[in-house]
Amino acid sequence: MIQFAIVILLFAGTQQDQVTIEAPKQERNQNISHITGPFVITYQDIRVEGDTATYDHSTKEVTAEGRLHFTRGEENLEADHITFNLETKAGVLTNASGELGPGFLVTAEEAQRTEDGIYYLRNATITTCDGPRPGWTMAFARAKVNTNRRVSARNSIFKLESVPLFYLPYVTLPTGNRDRSTGFLIPSFTATSTTKGTSVRESFFWAINRSADALFTGEYFSKRGPAGRVLFQAVPSATSRITVDSLFAKDRKGQGGQSVRILAFGDLTKDLRGVADMNLVSSIVFRQVYEDGFNTISSPIEHELAFLTRDRPDTSINAIYDRRVIFFADQPSVALRKFPTIEISVPDRPLGRFPAYFSLDTGFSGVARSDAAIKVPAFAERYDLHPSLEIPLIRSAAFDWSQRLGVRETIYTHSLEQKVVRDALNRLSFDYTSEFTGPQAERDFGRWRHVVEPSVAYRYIGGADRFRETIVVDDVDLVTNTNEVEYALTNRLFTTREIFSWRLAQKYFFDPTFGGAIVPGQRNVFAPLLDISGFAFADGRRRVSPIVSTMRLSTSVATSTDFQVDYDTRDHLFRSAGVIGGVNRGQWLGQVSYFFTRRSAIEIPSNQLRTTLSYGNNLKPGLSGAFSLSYDVQRSLFQGAVAQVGYNTDCLGLIFEYRQFNIGARNERSFGFAFSLKNIGSYGTIRRQERLF
Repeated sequence: MIQFAIVILLFAGTQQDQVTIEAPKQERNQNISHITGPFVITYQDIRVEGDTATYDHSTKEVTAEGRLHFTRGEENLEADHITFNLETKAGVLTNASGELGPGFLVTAEEAQRTEDGIYYLRNATITTCDGPRPGWTMAFARAKVNTNRRVSARNSIFKLESVPLFYLPYVTLPTGNRDRSTGFLIPSFTATSTTKGTSVRESFFWAINRSADALFTGEYFSKRGPAGRVLFQAVPSATSRITVDSLFAKDRKGQGGQSVRILAFGDLTKDLRGVADMNLVSSIVFRQVYEDGFNTISSPIEHELAFLTRDRPDTSINAIYDRRVIFFADQPSVALRKFPTIEISVPDRPLGRFPAYFSLDTGFSGVARSDAAIKVPAFAERYDLHPSLEIPLIRSAAFDWSQRLGVRETIYTHSLEQKVVRDALNRLSFDYTSEFTGPQAERDFGRWRHVVEPSVAYRYIGGADRFRETIVVDDVDLVTNTNEVEYALTNRLFTTREIFSWRLAQKYFFDPTFGGAIVPGQRNVFAPLLDISGFAFADGRRRVSPIVSTMRLSTSVATSTDFQVDYDTRDHLFRSAGVIGGVNRGQWLGQVSYFFTRRSAIEIPSNQLRTTLSYGNNLKPGLSGAFSLSYDVQRSLFQGAVAQVGYNTDCLGLIFEYRQFNIGARNERSFGFAFSLKNIGSYGTIRRQERLF
């Protein structure tokens, strides 16, 4: 049986190495065969088809002419004449056209193939567009094509719809599989900015290995000076990624600096994961002048966060580095830092057969704060222990009633008096919460169902005094004494799903000073106030909070709108409002957000509108467009506006952009464009992350 298998394999190998000729007429004279077609000659993975040919059996060389078709793997060419050695796989094709890789089309007056699979083309064109009239072509006097790798050529001309546009003294382009390769990218020359002037940009791409690369970009602005960017990316494994993006500029107007964005995550062991998300900037002025994107430019916050986490069903352990800096235009910045930090959390777990659930949060932190008023030493210690017990007394379709008891011990090695002193501060507090929901009232109106649900929550915290002596870094430090009740009424409207909800809520404070934490005439922000509204409202003693109205409207799975309005019953006025909405229908996408804050003793007035409307996407054939604006209604000022229009065919895309900023140090208008070619790449001044569609 084994001998039979070996014979079959040897026979198959012999058959594969034989030259097969199929033709209606063959005349052989010694080692030369004259073939009259149509013929088909095959050898291993090579196939030659045509009208007439001559084949030399001793050298395995084919000479053919007429309507010829040559294929080998992904090489698929037609020609008028061919001389080809089947054994060495080298030869010459005249007036050749076809594919040298999937979707990579060439024409050449002469195409010479070497034994190692490299083509040398003369008077050639390449494109990735199918059809008799390709959308773009690149013409070369001579070119070298390494199939499935790259094409390189000198003295080339780029044509769009047969119209010459660019002359390139040297060019390298990827072919079929678009392997990354080290080299310089096409330089760009733009006159895009009213504040930076004309710029020239050049980039160098370094393919470090199969899972890492780096992009080095140098740019010179005629009105500002030199700038640069370094982007490093790596994918060490299927569950990890590293991105480091740094930007720097030496500005002759004194607004230069540098910024670094680091994003890294990955599984270190089976249940240990590490994450780093850091955004460092030397100054808010540099961010406004040189960085892109309205959200980035307008943000006054620098945030650095890194942590190791081990999550298991019974415990969660986290080691954290957390630093935030809030920049202000006319006063020193505020810097908050937690490091080192170890936090341990035990989620709710039942206590045997008793109807009670135990949970625990505890941690140790080295904290620091620096602002205009205080400067904490580099390492002030904080210990926090917070066990709690939840007891659900009633669980039914009509009522829910639960109690939660907790004790919190927070110890600081430093406290605030006239200044930061090394004087231990111990805040031992007891908290009790009782939540009651129901009864629900329901009524059907045909296919509609209306549900009304009242709720009441009482909370008491005692012992969390000396708030004004506490170094505030995060939510642990925002706990104060409180004796309060929150009452709310929620309306819901259903069809097959919930399409509308409306919740009205207000708090009544039995202790209007929160254990002495309230300071009259200034902005007061701590936990009992933040629980009811994200908008500040306490400028002194408060018995009641504003009535907070929160609505959500979702008439379909493609639409949603959220409204929040705060009405202050003490001052009889609407204090603040916010609207966030979106719609996604087919190729259309719209988003809008609006926030309003009334002027008060503790609030600067704000009236901001942001909206985005787009049609299509970067893959849609034909026209696509998008528009985004940020408008300050209070000052009648367009802080930012971007308009983009693009057009795509099956092999190329073109996008134009107008961008305007007027925020802080950035008062600029600019134009941009990007031109992309199928299977080749893109050229222009619009980065991928800046596109709206």
